[in-house]
Order: sequence, then C-alpha cells, then structure tokens
Amino acid sequence: MTELNEKPETPAGQHTGAVGPGPLNGSMQTFLSEVQSDLAQGMLSPRVLNDPELHQAELEHIFNKCWVFVGHVSEIPNNGDYVLRYMGEDQFIMVRDEQGEIQLLLNSCMHRGSPVCRAEKGNSSHFRCPYHGWIYKNSGDWNGAPQRAKAYRKFDGADWGLRKAPQVDTYQGLIFACLDPDAVSLREYLGDMCWYLDVLLGLNEQGMTTVGDPHRWEVPSNWKSGADNFVGDAYHVIALHQSLEEIGVLGGDVAKGVGANFHVALDGGHGLIVTHMPMPEPLGYMGFPPEVHSTFDLKGLDENQRAFLDGDHGVVGFTIFPNLSFFRSFGATEPGKPPAVFTLLRQWQPKGPENFELWNWSLEWKSAPKEFNDAAYRAGVGSFGPSGIFEQDDTVAWAGGPPTGRSVFARKTMKFNYQMGMEGMGDYAIREDWMGPGTASTTPWGEMNQRRWWQQWSDRLMAQ
Repeated sequence: MTELNEKPETPAGQHTGAVGPGPLNGSMQTFLSEVQSDLAQGMLSPRVLNDPELHQAELEHIFNKCWVFVGHVSEIPNNGDYVLRYMGEDQFIMVRDEQGEIQLLLNSCMHRGSPVCRAEKGNSSHFRCPYHGWIYKNSGDWNGAPQRAKAYRKFDGADWGLRKAPQVDTYQGLIFACLDPDAVSLREYLGDMCWYLDVLLGLNEQGMTTVGDPHRWEVPSNWKSGADNFVGDAYHVIALHQSLEEIGVLGGDVAKGVGANFHVALDGGHGLIVTHMPMPEPLGYMGFPPEVHSTFDLKGLDENQRAFLDGDHGVVGFTIFPNLSFFRSFGATEPGKPPAVFTLLRQWQPKGPENFELWNWSLEWKSAPKEFNDAAYRAGVGSFGPSGIFEQDDTVAWAGGPPTGRSVFARKTMKFNYQMGMEGMGDYAIREDWMGPGTASTTPWGEMNQRRWWQQWSDRLMAQ
C-alpha cells in the first residue's frame, strides 16, 4: 500500500548536536527499522505501547531533544512566581526570575540531589535545599550555604547553580523548553503550526489565559495513545462516544458532524483535525457568540488566515510533537442553556511505559465577558475534565494498549491497523485548494496524521 500523494516528510526541528546517551543498541535499531517498514504498509507493532527499553529511549532521544510544552505565561505573571513542571519524567521549576525572564530549573540540589522546591506553586526569590541548606536564586544561580566561610573557603559558586534548560521560549503565550543547546529555535521547530496557533490563540492583543491550575489525573495507558488520538483520530467519535448521542449530549447526526472534519498534516509530526461547519447567526468565528467575536481583531493575520476564519473553518484538535494537544468544541453547561465553546490544552506526561499523567488546562479569552468564560469552563470540565463524559470513554479505551503491548503472543502475531485513508481504502484524498500550510485531506476517514506522528517518533529514536 502507498500513501495517497502525501508530501514527503521532512522532520522539522532536526537537531545538530548530541546531548546525553549515545546510539541505541542493534536490536532496538532493527525493531525501529521494522516499525518504519510497517508504517509504509499502514501497520504498527503493539510493542510500541509497552516496552521499558523503548520508554527509556523516548526519555533520552525525544524528551531530551525536542521542544516540550511546560506551561502558559499566565501561570507565572509576576517575578518570583513558580510552578513545578515535567519534561519526560524529570521535574523542573518553571519560574519567572527577578529580571522577568522565564527559567526552567531542574529541581535537584547540586550537593546531593534533594529537591529544592517542594510546593507545587508559589512565589519566591530563592530556593533552599532542606538537606544541607544550599541556597539558589530564582535564576538558578548558587547563592550560599551554611558556614560557607569555614566549609567552602575555596569555592566558585558560579559552577554550582541549578541545572537549567538551555533553551526556553514562548509562542502565543505557550511556554516551551528544550534540553538540547544545539536544537533549532522554537519557531523553526513549530514550523507551520505557528500559522494555526495564530488563528486559534492570537485573535486579539489580550489573548487567552489559563483558568486556575491544570487538572491532573493518572491514566493506566501509554502517553502516546493520547498524542495519537488528538493528532488525527476523528473516526472514534461515532463508535466510542455513541452513548453521548443516545442521551442527547451530542445532538443530531454525529457521523455527519464528524464528516465535516478533515486532517492537516505538518512536517515534524505535528497534525490537526480541522472542521468546516457554517455557524448560524449570530455565532461568529469558530462558534463564538457576538460578545466574544466582536472583541477579535484580525489585522495581525495574513490574507489566508482571514480566509480560513471567514470560510467557517476551525480547529477541533491538534498535537504538537511530542505530547502537547489542543481541543476546542461545544459543550453542555446546564439544562436549558445553549452549549458553550470551550478551549483546552492537554498534555500526556509519561510515567513509565504503562501509565501517564493527563494534564488539562482550561483557557479563556481575557476580552470575553465573565458569564461566557464561566460557561465555557463548565462545558470544558464537564466534557474533558477528570470526570468528563468524553474523558471516561477515551481513557477506558486507551487502557487496552499496555496489556496488548506486553503480550508475547500479540507481539508475535498481530500488528495494529493504520491503513485507513491509504490508496484503495476509501474516498480519502489530498486537497489541492487548501488555503493554509500543510497537507490537507478531503475527509476525516483516514490516518495520515497518525502515520506521520509515528514516523516522526521513530525518526527521532533512530537519529544519532
């Protein structure tokens, strides 16, 4: 089988220098070569969803090399504000230092490795290790220790600051960090995804802000299941979420609604589920009511971005490789009230090969009325919060991955099917008239985005 005239993948954000461990062993390289051969045929080994060796390789070659989302600028608005965040399984302090710069500091004292920050959030000019009392500024610089004159008379504190991410940058309020000093810039890593972030998050100067702290809960599955789902899987809605149609949460013909979606695949493993659904009056761009869309200012967008919005297009979801996703849709608020448009950021934080922690940020427009923002928050949490009605369906389904991935019999006898949308499978085709960047499809009944994501995953693991 062959891809349907898809543009060749050229991995975005290719790094130029090595950081951390060396090449994978021969058996792992052989397996990853098989993964790439299988992907060309629309197949994938279940081993990718549960393998300790693969998991360690991901920590070393993906989370140690890629730009990874760590938070939103609204979470640390003032100098000294901090929150604890993760890159892979490493814990960092994301802090705005006394000069207003955002730092990402490894939460490990340089003396014996004890965490220097034990609160999830707060404001502090310094961090003090509880073990031996070493002190660090919120910039990460070493700033003293007990009995320094006696214990550290000949000591260069400049060498002993907290280890920090060598690259930290933002785009449309999203904070990313990279642990590879030789990696490309964030703007280059995101590539054409910036075009879509502009029309999703940059519709006025005020922008969007987080609502409270991110919700967090553990899921008995592999982190890649979430990234795979949100990068392009609209197909599951008509089966997995059918009960929501039956009880009236999803109104109308759900299959028809899903059919208004299509895919956009970008270089670097990033991908989106885009929708084209005309909004009834008085709803405006992406279904926002007049009191919200009247605050939007499109002068910063280019002609094609404005055409995207004027043409009743929106983005349902996306994944930025490796583990940041986004979701925007309508959700119920309370009986008798119309549904509200909500916006979520979602991150799939690995906790070993069989578990991940799901982080869920609710976003609101700073320019929107409080009544609308409150309704949007309720809609988002009710749909995709820890007890959200969609969330229960998804996480139960994803829990099947790790048992299958560890099964000796499954590894020997089965491959997951990723052939939907490949040549001869259906009506899935490439749009020739797409106004935006990337490779766009004509329908959602395909798995181009998922195959691209897994291709980038295997490329990253094999890169030396």
